Amino acid sequence: MTRYNTRALVESALLAVIGLVLVLLGQYVPFLGIAASLLWPLPSALVVLRHGMRWGVMASVLTVVCLSMFMNWITALSLWVLFGLTGLVFGYAVLKGYSPAKIIVATSVAFLVGILSEFLIAYLLTGSPLRYLDDLLKAMQASAGLTEKTLGPNPFTEVFADFDEMKAQVLRVLPFMLVFSALLQSYINFEVLRRVLDRLGHHLEPLPPFSRWMLPEYVAHAAIISYLALWIGVRYNLPVVEQVAQNVFAGVSFLLFLETSSAIAYYISQQNLPKFFSALIIFYVFASPALHLLAVFFGMIDILFDVRKLRYGELRGM
Repeated sequence: MTRYNTRALVESALLAVIGLVLVLLGQYVPFLGIAASLLWPLPSALVVLRHGMRWGVMASVLTVVCLSMFMNWITALSLWVLFGLTGLVFGYAVLKGYSPAKIIVATSVAFLVGILSEFLIAYLLTGSPLRYLDDLLKAMQASAGLTEKTLGPNPFTEVFADFDEMKAQVLRVLPFMLVFSALLQSYINFEVLRRVLDRLGHHLEPLPPFSRWMLPEYVAHAAIISYLALWIGVRYNLPVVEQVAQNVFAGVSFLLFLETSSAIAYYISQQNLPKFFSALIIFYVFASPALHLLAVFFGMIDILFDVRKLRYGELRGM
């Protein structure tokens, strides 16, 4: 028992130091920052997989204590909540044998908790949780202004002309943007960490090929209900109903577009064409407002009626 505890202590401390190095690289080395940020949850996840949740928590706490020596403790705590918690949840989900989809959802929730914690910390310190959002939008507005001077006026840069209107539009769909960013970050982390863990002896099943993704039926139901709620909110002047429905519909619309993108990849693969064609067609559909709307509608049909016969297969023999 003592030998095991010593081994767990040494390995946990070593992984905590590796986590410290990754965070510092991500914060202070521009070119390595993106790659390092994708690996931030790895040390905590590895400790959980090798020695359990208790050692994982202690290793992540050690990382944040060490971080406070190189940056102010508030920033260190924010980074731990954002990435240390994600690593702990990821490791626990893998340890319990969750499916890839459940692992991504679980880590998305952890990442979302981290984002909301950063907003809370900003509120407690400055009285305004939207300070970071203001800075981001001002940077985007400045970039749009530079683009307009170089290329001339266009519909994209006109969106950034009125800062207050732009901020109001962003705030209306902020919940969707937060959930989307959490899901995207978790998916990227899953794909990166799955490959790293496989080399370290922890095999993790991959997601199905993109061309065979099939979203649950409740996504289509949510789209229908949220659209009706949005119409009711606008028709009867119900701001809360309108805003909630707008965020839900924005989220499910993105998922329905993802479903259509999967269908495009499926039919391209059926013709034995290069995957490059799929990317081109998906980008063209995304860039065209009319085709994008049709793609959302087709995604709903594909989910409800199983056009590709992925969920139920052929039913003609029944």
